[in-house]
Amino acid sequence: MGRNKEFPIRLSVRYLPLLPGFAWRNQPMTKADILLEARPNAARSRQPLTTQVDSDSTSRIAAGLPSASDRMLVYRRTSESNPTLIHPNQARSLDLASKTRSRKSPSTAKPTPDQLKAVERLIQKGTCDQAAIKAKALVERFPAHSGARRALVAALECAEGAAKAALAAFEWAEARPNSLQAQETLLSYLTLGGLSLLADRVARQVRALGGATPGYPLPAALIERFLQMPDGSRPSVEALEHFDIGKLYLDAQEFDIAERRLDQVDIFAARNNRAIALFHLGRIEEALPAFLAAWEADPDNLLALGWAARLRLYLGDETGAQGLCTPLALATARRADDAIIQVGTLLLFQRDQAASEAFERIGDAEWFGPSLGPVISNAMLLHLGACAACRVGRRDEAERLWQRAAATRNNYPLATANLAALRRPGRTLRRPMMLDLAQALPLTRITKLRSLSAGAEAEAEAAMDALNASTAYLEAYYLSGEETLRSLIRILLKDRVDKGDAEAAACLKGFARLPIGTGKERFDLLYFLRRKGHIAAEEPVECLNEAETECTEVKIINTEVYREPADSDLPDDLLELLNTSIELYHDGELDAAEQRLNKILERLPEHPVALGNLASVRHQQGRREDSRAILRKILATSPDYLFARTNLATMLIRDGNLDEAQELLAFGMDHERLHIDEFFALYGTYAQLHAAKGDQDAAQSFIGQLEAVSETARERERLALIKRAVDPQGFIKEMRNRITALTKGS
Repeated sequence: MGRNKEFPIRLSVRYLPLLPGFAWRNQPMTKADILLEARPNAARSRQPLTTQVDSDSTSRIAAGLPSASDRMLVYRRTSESNPTLIHPNQARSLDLASKTRSRKSPSTAKPTPDQLKAVERLIQKGTCDQAAIKAKALVERFPAHSGARRALVAALECAEGAAKAALAAFEWAEARPNSLQAQETLLSYLTLGGLSLLADRVARQVRALGGATPGYPLPAALIERFLQMPDGSRPSVEALEHFDIGKLYLDAQEFDIAERRLDQVDIFAARNNRAIALFHLGRIEEALPAFLAAWEADPDNLLALGWAARLRLYLGDETGAQGLCTPLALATARRADDAIIQVGTLLLFQRDQAASEAFERIGDAEWFGPSLGPVISNAMLLHLGACAACRVGRRDEAERLWQRAAATRNNYPLATANLAALRRPGRTLRRPMMLDLAQALPLTRITKLRSLSAGAEAEAEAAMDALNASTAYLEAYYLSGEETLRSLIRILLKDRVDKGDAEAAACLKGFARLPIGTGKERFDLLYFLRRKGHIAAEEPVECLNEAETECTEVKIINTEVYREPADSDLPDDLLELLNTSIELYHDGELDAAEQRLNKILERLPEHPVALGNLASVRHQQGRREDSRAILRKILATSPDYLFARTNLATMLIRDGNLDEAQELLAFGMDHERLHIDEFFALYGTYAQLHAAKGDQDAAQSFIGQLEAVSETARERERLALIKRAVDPQGFIKEMRNRITALTKGS
């Protein structure tokens, strides 16, 4: 309730309201706190990040497996002669405490019915994370008990998705090979995941235990087609079964076990997946030669080639990475897994035309279309094709492909986000969000970051150091990533700038020129670099304007903005008079307000706030010369009182006395710390000064810096008034665009 008690001088639309604000960034944030802010929200973080793997899907899909709707079934035997089929999600409502129909465990130790019911109740309430924790504890205590295993499968399905549940079902079936329920549950997940050869083996065990297996055994001719690999090889059935087991672990993000399981599997897709596991374990120096060896053994293995190009860039070998893009651009993908990596990698390396042509070449492929395979692969490939079309300027085609991707996979998030951005009025989508976090950085290290608690400074530092991708790699993914990935990359690069990395600083400076993020985010990057000494005091830097139409030169002032009110220097009785005068002023009772202010000045004749507010009253009464005289009196006794400077400068600007106005304002630019009201007054008046000089670019640079700090509704209202004062026609155009957007949205 202190110095912020300043009346504004009302000058038509140049009115700058000066009202108290709230604390803003007045406490330092640790790296751990910053990382917590950057994490996905709670609803998203519940589900694991999706790993992109080699599914070896083409030959299996083309061979005529049951339809997608048929594969979305879970086997559950209700009687020897009457098997029924249910969806996996219905497993949540199963009675987890019901007795298993297989032979009893040789161990007498078992969970109580209440323990199993507790897990079931948590699932029904939707507190799935807690259910999974309790179920895991039960399995650790009672590893041979089917009820505990069944509870874990249901809890993981609810908490972390089908991939984790499928692995739990596999481990249950391994622990209880003679449990019909375990084998049936595993069979359901294998069928759902398209792991056909392993499913066929499990189906034999189900039948041996008396269960029914619709669709199995697979015909011999169909199995033979599965064994014919795209690279011309023919592995054994046992090798494909081991591949399927490795993929179970990979999909569940158990990368260390997946790597060991796949190490000796002599199938090209297994070699791909082992290298992917190495990447997600952070063992990049091992993953790169593994991918290169896989490509050299099979030149049509575009998945391996694309990954190799990415990892060369990860390790900082830009020339080598670009060299691998040349054969990648010329090749035609033989299956969806190859096409996804091919198109995505070419886009990552800004080879937009080559990516578009690669996508077009697969249009007539036998495997492309309704029978493409897993829904996620179909949606991803259509989405990447849309990104390529958008990048080369074919907006209508991009929109159609994103619509197809969204329809294919229940509003595929990247597709729906890009559609919304594409349809923004007055904007051109130039940098569509192409890739997500799971495709950019090792998931074991991302998981570590996501698990950090607030204040874990040392752990946060170590976790960021472990994400040691080259700056060029991070820049490439920033240009092509979705919001969460871009946010993390900004944090990683800022951390490197803190450690003196000039290349990271140059990269962040370049981000301010890109149509990515908000204007506030772009200015925040420049403020950060100014504070760290990577932008000089008078150095002009380019920043893309809020409308994303052009870059303007701005000078970043190293000023800390705070919001907490300052303590008043007035005694209580005079402070009450000041508060009353403010209320009377806003109610239009100017004479009554003047009386209260004069009472304050009788005791403190040079008090700057009381004098400044008296100047505002005189101005509103039409006594303009009196107002000017009071403001000059304030500056003679309190030259650092910023509101007197900005209000007098505003009057001088209106009179055309621009040089004196600039002299008054220059004093304020030396302040290292300003209250939000002072910041608005100073920068808003500077914007008006440059507009009066006819320099709209400079005026807009100050507007942009006000946009960067505007957080509250009141601050946004102030910003709108300043915009209207600086550029009335531009303000009207902006309002029309907003109304149009709202009309379209409704």
